[in-house]
Amino acid sequence: MKKFGILLSVAIAASSALILTSCGDYVGKEKTHPLFIKAGTAKNAGNYLEAAKYLEEFLTICPKSAETHFRLASLYGDNLDEPLKAVYHYRKYLELAPNDTTNADDINGFTELAKKRLYEKLKEEYKDNSANIALTEDLEKTKERLNKYVEYSKALENQNQLMKQRLREIAEQRRSAGANRAQVSAPVPATQRTTSSARQSAAPSSPAAQITAANTAGSSSGAAAAGTAVSQKPASGGKLGTYTVKSGDTLIGISRKIYGSPRYYKLIADANKGVIPANMQLRVGQVIRIPQLPARSR
Repeated sequence: MKKFGILLSVAIAASSALILTSCGDYVGKEKTHPLFIKAGTAKNAGNYLEAAKYLEEFLTICPKSAETHFRLASLYGDNLDEPLKAVYHYRKYLELAPNDTTNADDINGFTELAKKRLYEKLKEEYKDNSANIALTEDLEKTKERLNKYVEYSKALENQNQLMKQRLREIAEQRRSAGANRAQVSAPVPATQRTTSSARQSAAPSSPAAQITAANTAGSSSGAAAAGTAVSQKPASGGKLGTYTVKSGDTLIGISRKIYGSPRYYKLIADANKGVIPANMQLRVGQVIRIPQLPARSR
């Protein structure tokens, strides 16, 4: 019986530690999570659908990760041709990162591009007026699915908070019971000792270990620095060039500076595989290649 009680306490402590690891523990540190790492590996290998699956699974753990919503929006918009999902995740990014004023205009631009692509797809799918009714119904169903997705994310977060609160209450009750047993009490009449013994026998045999969760959030922001020189401007000359990274540079900012639009950041990343890491973090002083735009983009 004693051995069973010890095993039960260990199981409770392990499950408590898992539940108390909240979404806030990963915000800003998503890249350390196994699902995030798998998503990056799958994307680098060209398995975009698999990468999206890992990121969607990570959102069930941490629905408030703005970084994850941005990466999903990029996958759905740039690689999987699912503009509806791209629009949703771009909007979630702006909702969860309201202080990112540096990239807000670019994200809004990406959202508009995804909306235009959605319109083009719908126009191709419904070419005649007889399909207008079906189109309206499909749009309503899509809206309903999106609303359910948002409600599901909120429900997960609320359930996580309730479980954390309940486990804290249990831990506090066990700590109080342990403190009461440790106190030396004065002799009392036999009748009172009997009552006290009955109460103590109903208390847990050992206090639970205090469980703490460190909610740290790292933040990263990129501000494009002006005045950086490029050896050749592919937007006008059409030749390959190089670019020296300055403090505050991001791929989005470099794309806007060189091509006049932020949407070609992925083109620069693809041209520098092996130089720019999967997380697209640049180093000051790093020299990167600037590719020419595809003929259809000029």
